[in-house]
Amino acid sequence: MRICLLSPYSDRLDEGMGNIAFHLCRQLAEQHDVLHLKISPSVLPLSDFWQGIRRFHPDIIHVIPGPTIKSLALLKMVRFFTGARTVASTTQPIFSSLSRRLIPLFKPDMVLTQSYESERLFVNYGCRVKFLPPGVDIEKFTPVTGDKKQALRNKYDLPGQKFIVLCIGHIKMNRNVTILNDLNRDPDVQTIIVGGVTSGEENEVHQKLVAGGCLVWRKYFENIEELYALADCYVFPTIDKLGSIETPLSVMEAMSCNLTVLCTRYGALPRIFPEGNGLWYAENGEDFIGLLAKVKAGTQIKTREKVLPYSWKNIAVELNHVYSELLRK
Repeated sequence: MRICLLSPYSDRLDEGMGNIAFHLCRQLAEQHDVLHLKISPSVLPLSDFWQGIRRFHPDIIHVIPGPTIKSLALLKMVRFFTGARTVASTTQPIFSSLSRRLIPLFKPDMVLTQSYESERLFVNYGCRVKFLPPGVDIEKFTPVTGDKKQALRNKYDLPGQKFIVLCIGHIKMNRNVTILNDLNRDPDVQTIIVGGVTSGEENEVHQKLVAGGCLVWRKYFENIEELYALADCYVFPTIDKLGSIETPLSVMEAMSCNLTVLCTRYGALPRIFPEGNGLWYAENGEDFIGLLAKVKAGTQIKTREKVLPYSWKNIAVELNHVYSELLRK
C-alpha cells in the first residue's frame, strides 16, 4: 500500500501526537511505501504539500492529530484530490458545539477511536469507527535491575533510599500536577515532574511545585527511559480531557518499565487496562495519597504484562487490517 501520514511531527519524541506518527511510520514502512507530511492545526497546507501528495499518489491518507473540523475538512479535500481512502485518529478530538454539526459533511472513511466518549461522538454523527489505541516501544522501555536503578539515581544526583514518584508531561494547570505536592509531604517520598513551561500561568504552577519540595526538570531528555528506570512509581493525575491525548503515552511507557502506576480514569486507560497488579485508579486527590501508602507497603507489580499486547508492532498489524479492509470496499 501507499500510505500518507499527516502529523505535527518533529525530531523530538516528547510530544504525544508526533510520537505516535513517528512509530506508526517506522512500523508501516517495513511493509509499505509511506510518506510522512507535516501539518499544522492552525495553518492550511501550502502548494508543496499538495504537490508531494500528488506525486506520491496514496492509497490511504491518515491524519494523526485531533481531529478538528479543519483536519476533517483537509481529509475531505485530499480524498477529492487523490481518490485515496481517509482515516482519522482521535488522539485528542476538539470540536465546538457548532463544529460537531459539520462532522457528517466531512466524515472520513474510518475514525480510529480511543475513548468511549469519542466513539459515541463519531457514531452519533454517522461515522464508521474502530477502537485502536496507540502503542508503546516495549524494547526501549524495559524493567531494570536494582543495581541499575541505583546507578541511575547516582547519575541524576537523587537520593538513593527515597521512594521516587515520577510524572512526565507539560506543567499545566489542567493537568492537575500540584497533587505531587501532597504526595511529597511524606518524608520518605521524592516527587519529580519532567516537562515544559510556556506561559505565565504555568510558571505559577512550576513555582508551587518547587515550593512543595517537588523536583521540576524543564528540559528535553533524549534518554527519557532512564527517568522511568530510576523511579519507583508513576503518577498521572490529569482529569481535564484537554490535558493530554486520550491514551497517555507516558502511562504506557511507565507500564512497559513495569512501574507501579497511579492514575485517573482518563480517556482510554480504564477501557484497555483493568485495575490491579500495580495499576491503580484514583478518583480524587485523597485517593492518590491512600494508594501511594498502599504501594509503599508492597504490592505485586505486573504492569508490563498488561501493556505488552499494545506494542507498536501489534498496533501496526491491526492498522494494516483497517487499511486493507478500506481498500477492499
